[in-house]
Amino acid sequence: MNTKIIGAILFLLSGASWASFIGPDQKELPETSYRKCSSGFCAELVLSSNSEVALRNWNTPSEGVYFPTSEEMKKGEVISAFIVFKLCGKTEQGNCRLTQKLTIYQPNSKVYSRIPESEVWYDKQSPEGQSIGLSADFIKLIVEPHELIGTYKFEVLVKDYVSGKTVNLVKSINVSE
Repeated sequence: MNTKIIGAILFLLSGASWASFIGPDQKELPETSYRKCSSGFCAELVLSSNSEVALRNWNTPSEGVYFPTSEEMKKGEVISAFIVFKLCGKTEQGNCRLTQKLTIYQPNSKVYSRIPESEVWYDKQSPEGQSIGLSADFIKLIVEPHELIGTYKFEVLVKDYVSGKTVNLVKSINVSE
């Protein structure tokens, strides 16, 4: 086999891991409704049950980040919605321009809240290489005692204004009494 062909195959194979998130076992994480990549731009919606611990863990140097998550919450508890991203398009200055539009749906499928476009990472230096970034803005949800119990769906559109790419992410959480 020609060495140029082998080099091209290795380049393409190594590029595959660049366009996805890597798990603690150093393997690519599969795409899901809440974790997607679009030709070199990746985003994941993380619903954390403890934003203080999540932010403290994020700010602690390590090879990975643990976000306390849950698929269940009780009324009155706080759930925080973060965006983790990787490989954004870059301006001439090397900055990302990422935004998010979030809609939360109640268990009866009616809109609970529609959050206007907000910053994920806008006009800030892009994380280097395989590094991931954490959204500058995040949303906190508290389901009040008089509100519905059941499944609340978070739907977020993450837009990269430099590359023009978008990813639509969806994740749900069950709320009980």
